[in-house]
Amino acid sequence: MSMLERIAESLFWIGRYTERAENHARLLDVYYHLREESDASGDTVWKRIAEAIGDTALYEERHEAYRERDVIHFLTLDTAQGNSLLCCVSHARDNLKKIREQLPAELWNLMNGFYLWLKSVKLDEVLQDSPHGFFQKVKEGLAAFQGTAVSIVVRDESWHLMEIGRYLERSENIVRLLQSVRRTLPDSKESSYGYTMALLKSVGGAEAFRRLGLVEMSLEEVCRFLVLQETFPRSVQFAIASFENRLKSLRGQADKSGSELERVIRLAGKTRSELGWLERHDLTLDNLDSVLQQLLSSNRQLGDAMDKYFFSPGREVTA
Repeated sequence: MSMLERIAESLFWIGRYTERAENHARLLDVYYHLREESDASGDTVWKRIAEAIGDTALYEERHEAYRERDVIHFLTLDTAQGNSLLCCVSHARDNLKKIREQLPAELWNLMNGFYLWLKSVKLDEVLQDSPHGFFQKVKEGLAAFQGTAVSIVVRDESWHLMEIGRYLERSENIVRLLQSVRRTLPDSKESSYGYTMALLKSVGGAEAFRRLGLVEMSLEEVCRFLVLQETFPRSVQFAIASFENRLKSLRGQADKSGSELERVIRLAGKTRSELGWLERHDLTLDNLDSVLQQLLSSNRQLGDAMDKYFFSPGREVTA
């Protein structure tokens, strides 16, 4: 089966944008927990949140200070901020609309309904009691879309391209999450139980962490888990391996020469192999910054390679 470039690109970005929106919701939710653990001032905390997701230069053009109300609007419902949660969902919907004939109609109905709900939400509704309820609804809506896709989409080129986008986005977002948290406690070797538990909960990993017998609830141990744990679906290691495997599934299907696809596969394999050589004791708080920066660079190289060999560069919001 061959596929037009524009269709392949839309499928890839559906995967990326839906994953990005879910990660935004998870990250914002966890910051509400983390700020209770932090001694930093309110302005400092909200600036860190803005830095983790949004364009701070754009924010500072429009606002004099980092206040909760302004930051939450900027990162969730602001249609003029291309990386806001609402814009990510809108981009996913727009890409899905272009290729509705390629996927089951049930997916369009779910995405369109979710977008219309999110578009109707007012900021006061988000802040009225606790934003946790709002972010939970966002996560549930996106999980419904992904769960339905898992249940009914044929495992053909369309499926693999969405999954490739999803896992590449997941890997990059976990790296960004850890970088953001590391900046929050730059000099701490240990962190409170509440702090590290909030971090694990942000990726749904608290129960998995316990089941694997990882009882030392330190920031260092949690970072090792989220980078290196091969069996946890939201670790960097798992995401990169899944990205590589989905690329391999395109062999014989993708409307590209074998050599172009193989170049991207080799680059993904190199990233996965470098991660595989890391031992738990090799990843410490002293070298975490350099490891995360290298991983972020590798993720960007993979994204650039997808653009170069498969799509038209520069047409989408990349981060």
